[in-house]
Amino acid sequence: MDLEKLFKPKSIAVVGISKKNPLSPGRIVLLKNEFEMNTKVYGIYPNGGEIEGIQLYKRLDKLPEIPDLLVVAVGPDDTLEYIQDCVNLKIPASVIIGGGFAEIGGKGKKRQEQLEKIAFENDIAVLGPNCLGVYAPPIVDTIFLPTERITRPPKGSVALISQSGGFLVDQFFVKFNERNIGVSTAVSIGNRAVVDEVMLLEYFSQVDSETTNIAFYLEGFKEGKARDFLKVAKESEDTVIVYFGGKTREGKVATQSHTASLAGNYKIIYEALRQHYIIQPHSERELLTCLKVYDVLAKKRNPFGKNVITFGNVAIVSVSGGHAVLASDMLKKYGLEAVQFSRQEKRDLQNLMNPVAAGIASFNNPIDLTGSVLDTDIENIIRYLSDVDRIECIILLLLPYPPNISFQIGRRVANIIVSKNKPLVCFVPYVSKYSMIIESLELANVPVFHSIKETVQAVSALKQRTRVDNLKLKNMFWK
Repeated sequence: MDLEKLFKPKSIAVVGISKKNPLSPGRIVLLKNEFEMNTKVYGIYPNGGEIEGIQLYKRLDKLPEIPDLLVVAVGPDDTLEYIQDCVNLKIPASVIIGGGFAEIGGKGKKRQEQLEKIAFENDIAVLGPNCLGVYAPPIVDTIFLPTERITRPPKGSVALISQSGGFLVDQFFVKFNERNIGVSTAVSIGNRAVVDEVMLLEYFSQVDSETTNIAFYLEGFKEGKARDFLKVAKESEDTVIVYFGGKTREGKVATQSHTASLAGNYKIIYEALRQHYIIQPHSERELLTCLKVYDVLAKKRNPFGKNVITFGNVAIVSVSGGHAVLASDMLKKYGLEAVQFSRQEKRDLQNLMNPVAAGIASFNNPIDLTGSVLDTDIENIIRYLSDVDRIECIILLLLPYPPNISFQIGRRVANIIVSKNKPLVCFVPYVSKYSMIIESLELANVPVFHSIKETVQAVSALKQRTRVDNLKLKNMFWK
């Protein structure tokens, strides 16, 4: 099957367009691709005509060319007829938006079996049914929600594959946009009757050059596909991240009616994934944190250079003692450890501070610079710590409340990190008045997080990736 036609089609056709209802799924998909994306799009309507200046064709065989992709937004029985048309006209790929298949059981399950038979026998790459489909900027967007109702993430290195379309556009798209995490392609797989998680992992690992991080939200593996998934993931040069829904008994019941999933024993799944070098966040927030820091590392302008976090040895720098204590309390849980400073190092750090702050600041680890800190103090401390080899990463808790911290502090810190290549992750409160500081750091690809917990999780995620990268290189020390 040619999955390239799903994500990079030169032309698409849409069936299920309503002339009366401007919010019908087919009509939304037609207009989005005509006016917002870079693919040629054709609309199919039994009586022909036009919508908003777009010519509509009566049948697929009346199109001026055979499209690469057919988007189907009609009822389940009519859907099967259109998949047969794909066979007859040699249309290589299709996205089925509608439901009425295995997720409803009974007759729906039989429909899905028929769909699978047609597609597999004729190599039609069918995505769905019961899905939102594909968002592959700037080429194609089959999500049938109006653009003004959803938030699109920026372009980046992460391929998102979600069994739930709602989770994709809410938890992923909105949070990715808030956190400036970049997406290469986003895929809603729904019932995954034909194109499943293994095919997508193979495609994004082996074919798509724009992707270096592959993230899955799954409610269970497709039956009989777990071993194949693990094998491909272990061999992949990309970072593979999997987050599971349906971990509890109640969650497993919900997945049955959602996408006809079979959720397995999570403890067994967790150990199997870990042995095959797959990173598994424990929460939605941790998932987002992992993806943000991995997206930063994927960029050509990587501020950390070749430096990695091997043992989790960190230094915490804060302008608030309370924040520093909270960060310290979390280190052990996430496999991190605060570096101990020598007496001489503490004296060195104290001598770098302005006289007022030097007399009241704490130079243990965590370092509490207090509210009397100046921009130059933060710069001097970060520069000094960057030259201490046993410190693998600096956690900077940057609260811009003290009056002597300027709005230039983001750029000043970024300049040091870019020149020193010392890994640093930063917490800055995500409020509009501090957006200039956040933007200055993130334009230099220094990752900034919403909370203390996310900041600590980010360092842990960097340590996890060091482990995975070494295992893939057969360095057994990391077992």
